[in-house]
Amino acid sequence: MKADIRVCSVWETAHERPRYTLQDSCPDCGADTENSAPAPYNPEDRYGEYRRRVKRRERDA
Repeated sequence: MKADIRVCSVWETAHERPRYTLQDSCPDCGADTENSAPAPYNPEDRYGEYRRRVKRRERDA
């Protein structure tokens, strides 16, 4: 599934904060945009258990 919301591909250098849009190019600088969705969940993630453990420790602290 592809997200409709896109973000400027060069926002770190061209803008103060991320520029979100529905277009294929950034309305401010004209650079290409990319999908803003996070990476999909992978059940074979080798480090997922450790990340979840750290998250639980931070939450419980």
